[in-house]
Amino acid sequence: MKSRLFARSWLLGSAACFATAGAALLLAGGLAPSMAQAADEVPYGGTLRIASLDPDLDAFDPLTGYSTDSWEILRALTRQLVTYPGAPGEIKDDTKLVPDLAESWDVSPDGKTYTFHLRDGVTYAGPTTRKITAGDFVYGIKRFCDPNKQVAAINYFNLAFAGFADYCKQFAKVPTGDLAATKAFTDTHDIAGVSAPDDRTLVLRSDSKNYDFLNILSMNFVSPLPPEIASKYFPDSLEFRKNLPSSGPYYVAAYDQGQKLVLKKVANYNHAADPARKAYVDEIVVDFTTNTEDAVVQKIRAGEADLSLYLDVPPLAAIRQYQAQKSPYLHASNSGSANFITFNARPEATSLGATALRKLEVRQALAYAVNKAHLVQRQGGSIAALPLGQIITSTILGHEPFDPFATPKSAGDPAKAKELLAKAGYPDGLTLDALYQTTAQTQAIAVTLKEDLAAAGFTLNLIPVPSSQYRSYIQDPKSHWDVFLGGTFAPDWQGPSTRMLLGGWLNSDASPCGTGNVYAICYSNKELNKLAAEAFPSDDPGPVWAKADRLVSADLPWIPLFEKRKVAITSDRIALWTWSSLAVQADITNIALRK
Repeated sequence: MKSRLFARSWLLGSAACFATAGAALLLAGGLAPSMAQAADEVPYGGTLRIASLDPDLDAFDPLTGYSTDSWEILRALTRQLVTYPGAPGEIKDDTKLVPDLAESWDVSPDGKTYTFHLRDGVTYAGPTTRKITAGDFVYGIKRFCDPNKQVAAINYFNLAFAGFADYCKQFAKVPTGDLAATKAFTDTHDIAGVSAPDDRTLVLRSDSKNYDFLNILSMNFVSPLPPEIASKYFPDSLEFRKNLPSSGPYYVAAYDQGQKLVLKKVANYNHAADPARKAYVDEIVVDFTTNTEDAVVQKIRAGEADLSLYLDVPPLAAIRQYQAQKSPYLHASNSGSANFITFNARPEATSLGATALRKLEVRQALAYAVNKAHLVQRQGGSIAALPLGQIITSTILGHEPFDPFATPKSAGDPAKAKELLAKAGYPDGLTLDALYQTTAQTQAIAVTLKEDLAAAGFTLNLIPVPSSQYRSYIQDPKSHWDVFLGGTFAPDWQGPSTRMLLGGWLNSDASPCGTGNVYAICYSNKELNKLAAEAFPSDDPGPVWAKADRLVSADLPWIPLFEKRKVAITSDRIALWTWSSLAVQADITNIALRK
């Protein structure tokens, strides 16, 4: 597809120095005529109001933020070496990397070393206003292995930076709860592949060539932080959140945990040095007191809020109403995101259900038992979701549509499922303890699955866990559960992001079983790891990833349910809508309001 090939050709350029490129945004492409405005007519100013479904941010530190919602907010507060400028039409269109804090870079002939040249004179806002230096990137990366709270996607960096894994092994020996010990370690230990020869030069070296190296650097993990501020606080603690040094166009003006977050535009912001974020609005206010889906929608309809946060899918009734009205304030896009069922594959999980799911026939039975058409209907129909039978989704490099366990009209095959269960030694069926989040959407998925799977011989004991607690519950090896019904992912970037899944989450070389393993998947497939190692340095990794997808999708490390389309509703104050491929939803730095 064009967007994939375009992104790949950008990444596989020669060793020449890339000069700063203009990142002009298309300002009218994806909106209804009543909302479109010419570039010189887009208004600046106003307060963008966001109603949050969850009572607080799940993460507010570039180290730990790894949800689409935390990335939406961090987009306004952090900058990276390279980034994406946003897209008004489709999320998958936002694939062109543009210079961010790095105005240019050189690549060594072997493709293993990148030398970045930082923009001059760009400063922080908030608790410090000093210049951003290359050393701040080095410190930000050194934080990744902090034993108090390690980076949320460590699998990327285990393979990306030379010496990183060894550095992390040493850092793991530092006692937790001791900020002085943490600072002493980062001050006296280096990562072989990460260095700053001077304030404006950052050198990053890998042991191997990586076709997606720049994409990895576009994530908000690789953001600069001033050590004299960040080292004072535990990662993502309340004190850190209130004193977050901002490298972006907005800073934290007020943070009342569980109540409100106020971001204000940096005075006299240097727009010329930030080609990707127009920063139209003066202020962004997130309200954490609206804690039901219907209440969020009502606030948007009443003009009390402009956007939502943590509302994965608007209520079905609201979607249908906006559709019937042909509203220009209903935005939908393919996103490459997916929902799936995961298994508790930790070695500590020894229940009857967890043990049974280690058998391929049982996992196949579960795949055949799912009525995906029913789930799609409950999501809102084709505007919101499409049945999915493979690991790679439609916007990701290597996608070739197939379903190894297809059923007529994606409605499931209970008879086939019962046959496979009996073959696996469970002729009387199987009971599974099924964990799910207490959101309306996930509860609907859980109830639907419980009803449909019963016809195939599976009994689900539903275990509700609050959204704010499910991640820690899953990570605790003492927690009891067999399946998690709320597994989700969104591409960390559109196009060549296949590493996240087949080279990351499911690659035991990059993501070994243990604390930090996503959803306790603990999947290990040596053939997959070999294919991933072949894909990383390849100039044409698509066919390799397609082969890996066929291999792993048949082995069922999880049960794919449906590919999600991102659906968002907004107030009529929105004058300009822009998608972010990184946040897989609104780009709040490129949304404008009517005056």
